[in-house]
Amino acid sequence: MADVAGPTRVVLAGAGRFGALHARTWSEAGARIVGVVDPDARRAEALAARHGASFGSDLSEVLRPGSADAVVVASTEDTHVPLALEALRAGCHVFVEKPFAMRPADAAAVVATAEARGLTAFAGHVSRFAQPYVRLRDAVDAGRLGTLWTLRLRRDFSRAWFESFGDRVDPVWESCIHDVDLAIYLASARPVRVVAQRSAAAGRAAASVVSALVAFDSGVTATIESAWAVPDGAPGTLAGVLELDGTIAAECEVIGSRGVAKQRLVNDSLTEWTDTGATTPDLTLWPEVAGRVGGALAAEVAEALAVFRGERPPARMPHREALWSVELAAAIVESAESGAVVTIPG
Repeated sequence: MADVAGPTRVVLAGAGRFGALHARTWSEAGARIVGVVDPDARRAEALAARHGASFGSDLSEVLRPGSADAVVVASTEDTHVPLALEALRAGCHVFVEKPFAMRPADAAAVVATAEARGLTAFAGHVSRFAQPYVRLRDAVDAGRLGTLWTLRLRRDFSRAWFESFGDRVDPVWESCIHDVDLAIYLASARPVRVVAQRSAAAGRAAASVVSALVAFDSGVTATIESAWAVPDGAPGTLAGVLELDGTIAAECEVIGSRGVAKQRLVNDSLTEWTDTGATTPDLTLWPEVAGRVGGALAAEVAEALAVFRGERPPARMPHREALWSVELAAAIVESAESGAVVTIPG
């Protein structure tokens, strides 16, 4: 197992917009960025220079025996599994941004490789670390809503994002995956069946609207919807450290026998109006607070660091739920393509 005495040494795979945010957040949490990898060597070099780290275009160029404790995978979706496996085989814990994998067999291989070596493969599902969703989970666990009956989750993205990164893979893996994980997190149960439909909105060739109905082994159901259809004129919700203009409009409703709880991702209590438009700044996911990244991302990174250092078990993001999220997302894709109900193997 990697030696985690002293500051945790982290290699970052992926130097894009979100990779750079990860590098900053891990550094602010007390980790030491020792390497940056990206197919674009210039981009890797620029980010590495901010952290006094080595850089390269391939993980093998910077990941030497005993040189790191963990690898953070924030690269393009198709590289997540090979990078995670390479890191684990080198004796490092791994943090894998969503999607953890895009095939259940690949997800199982990552988990099996980690567990065989006494390591953790931490799935980067940031929403379950956002305080409103933590509060919802607490309400369910404490019985304040009675017996959990059903969940409703919706997440809409700016249509302009679809062409830039939304159709890099099936949109289920880019947008729905957040609510796939939240449904599992809030239900505390394994998904067993799903039926889904999708369509190509606004004449697009690729499907950009997805709806799914999920059944869990506990009897709970969930509806998950996503549309890459928010118009350009909508108030921006991600102004800040991510440097991504646009809107995420998300809602979550938890319905039980004794109560209902609702959460909107956008915080309407704070709106900024300027000569160029209105924004409702992010106060949940990764807001900048006193010059540091805060919110769900900071909480997620702190949790992963504590797990990697052996200070606590990975109870808040267990391997089995990382697997379940991949299984459910893959089943949604299969059902949307076939139109049939898909049973998820146990």
